[in-house]
Amino acid sequence: MKAPYAFEDNPHRGVQLIVGAVFLLALADATVKYLSDSLSLWQLFILAPLISLPILIWGWRRQDERLPRGLETFGWIALRSLLLLAMWIAFYAALPWIPLSIAAVGIYTTPLFIAVLAAVTGEPLTGRRWAALWLGFAGVVIVLRPGGALFSTAMLLPLLAALCYAGAMVLTRTRCRHISPWLLALGLNVAFLLAGVVGHVTVTVVVSEASSGFLTRGWQRLDAYPYLLIVLYALLMVSVNTAVARAYQIAPAALVGIFDYAYLIFATGWGFWLFDEVPDGPTLVGMATILIAGWLMIRQQSVMIAGKRRTSS
Repeated sequence: MKAPYAFEDNPHRGVQLIVGAVFLLALADATVKYLSDSLSLWQLFILAPLISLPILIWGWRRQDERLPRGLETFGWIALRSLLLLAMWIAFYAALPWIPLSIAAVGIYTTPLFIAVLAAVTGEPLTGRRWAALWLGFAGVVIVLRPGGALFSTAMLLPLLAALCYAGAMVLTRTRCRHISPWLLALGLNVAFLLAGVVGHVTVTVVVSEASSGFLTRGWQRLDAYPYLLIVLYALLMVSVNTAVARAYQIAPAALVGIFDYAYLIFATGWGFWLFDEVPDGPTLVGMATILIAGWLMIRQQSVMIAGKRRTSS
């Protein structure tokens, strides 16, 4: 058997992984938005893991790894999976009601939450990095325009998703760093499957069959095309879940969180191409503000890394 995972820090590789992951994630989220008119969220949570779990089990077995011995490790995997499950439920619940680009901006308060949580767990934040984070948050406010005529309560769901995601990623860095990404993805998909079963049973018992909401719709009969999209979604999420877990294991959470911002560009592109969603002026200004904040954070991170190298030498 191989030794337990013990990843060395590799910020460059971590950035590559997160950028590739968010490109695929934006496509996966666009797929869910498209499917939200034809099936329930719980149906998706049941069907997708039936495809992804065998792949993840095969990938994990190829690593020739043992299961973790301590119950504490399983507890951290379970907590991470529950946080991510809550994130996906909140985010997907918003997609039928708001444009994909707006949902993307809402959830991208995540780097702010990540940086705060990372600071609590020991990763330092300078004054300039705090300024960059608040600039990014200002961009989010410009896009969401709370209190405005276009604001809806559905816009708050991506903010809740952002908080859950931040907690899960900091937990990945601090408590799950030496756990196989395949095993972390397995835990998440098991959580999806269990949530799908519980959600479907609850909807069947409690909600009227006439309900048509994404969270309250019963089991739907599907044509071949939606099933193909579910297969695509499952394959995309296998890639995303393993890449995101590895990225946060080998690079600082605050740095990886900033490159998560690339999702804004990808989500806007998929929203325009697939749903003819064209961001308005304030949305574009807010996105530009967020991207500038990300660039400032990256620049400050580079200065800090260079300073550490000079000190060590």
